[in-house]
Amino acid sequence: DNTKLWHCRLGHMSERRLAVLTKQGLLGGAVTGKLKFYESCVMGKQRRLKFSHGKHTSTEILQYVHSDLWGPSPVQSHGRSRYFVTFIDDYSRKVLVYFLKSKDEVFGHFKEWKTMVEKRTGKLVKTQ
Repeated sequence: DNTKLWHCRLGHMSERRLAVLTKQGLLGGAVTGKLKFYESCVMGKQRRLKFSHGKHTSTEILQYVHSDLWGPSPVQSHGRSRYFVTFIDDYSRKVLVYFLKSKDEVFGHFKEWKTMVEKRTGKLVKTQ
């Protein structure tokens, strides 16, 4: 059955969209028709969930900063780093990444980042 074949090949595309492709001649001359009910297809249909909104709202730079440490990487970088730490300002979405050879370098890079952003913005980074 051409309809089922193209339905599966094209990621379980709907009957209506298959008809459009058939009309445009994009299925190599194949003719598609009515799709039969396939329980596995219907039961497997998923929809993308929206991300929930954060519980905080930033109204100025450095009011809320996200940070994350990643690693260890199974492969070293050219600079022999196995970790990285990120600092992301929630308001401006500015991201700064530091590559680390070991986790104990995080605090030193945090102090370096804090000094730099406070000088550039004239605002203080506060911790809670």
